[in-house]
Amino acid sequence: MDLTNILKFLPEVIKPTEKKLSFNVKLKWTLIVLAGFFVLANIPLYALAKNSLDRFEYLAIILGTDFGSIISLGIGPIVMASIILQLLVGAKIINIDLTTQEGKKYFQRLQKLTVLFFILFEAMVYVLMNGLQAVPGYTAIVIIQLVLGGLLIVFMDELVSNWGFGNGVSLFIVAGVSWRLFSELFQFIDPITKQFGAVGNIPALISSLINGDTSGVLKVLVVLIATIIVFLIVVWAQSLKVEIPLSFDRLRGYAVRWPLSFFYSSNIPVILTAALVANLQLFAGILENWIGAPTLLGGFSQGQAVSGLVFW
Repeated sequence: MDLTNILKFLPEVIKPTEKKLSFNVKLKWTLIVLAGFFVLANIPLYALAKNSLDRFEYLAIILGTDFGSIISLGIGPIVMASIILQLLVGAKIINIDLTTQEGKKYFQRLQKLTVLFFILFEAMVYVLMNGLQAVPGYTAIVIIQLVLGGLLIVFMDELVSNWGFGNGVSLFIVAGVSWRLFSELFQFIDPITKQFGAVGNIPALISSLINGDTSGVLKVLVVLIATIIVFLIVVWAQSLKVEIPLSFDRLRGYAVRWPLSFFYSSNIPVILTAALVANLQLFAGILENWIGAPTLLGGFSQGQAVSGLVFW
């Protein structure tokens, strides 16, 4: 059996038969996937030993996940597979004609196969190199949970792409960032002591006002004002349009102005690059801890790369 026949047997989410789905249908499936994402993000991995998950905080934001949960892999396998496959196709190492419908289908199926490989690979790397250390004797169980979580993310991404708004990769990142922003603002339970306290900025502001702590009030206000300013600047910048005048040879005297976004790019290239670098840094750090010495990938001091490929 050749690769083409194998790719045909890969499971996939059925696409809608309608050419254009209604707004309500798209909204329904997007909300269902979003709710499922938050539920999965709060299901901890069974038999996970005590790990220092703080070092994964930045990577968790980029990969749209919550480390220590069943979806700890996040969009990492999807991003890695997409980058590597597009580089191979772009360099003509893999010859796929993306201008044809068959070529596009073959590329998508091959990408899914690559994603499945990276799900298994990353799950084994995380656990076997003690990135997410399992309780002794439960290594295989933790790996299986990570694989299942990775598969759920893949099919949820397909579900959003076919039946919802946008794509799952962007949705999961936005959901993760929004949840962290919300918790930074309103959290009132200390994640370490599990006790009530003024942890979020809003509870801290109220507590400082009640206690008459002027410095505490100013500190919180600076954080809130800076966040609002950055948000407004981004919204304003994304709304800028540049009108390009267009004229037509066959219709003399007829001209129109075509509006184009001033910033004609999204955050996806930044996310892909950051995810690639973050994955390399993670693997290099885990490999160094596993071997006990720096490698060509990189050496680290207090969580920062000081040598190797990751440093450069």
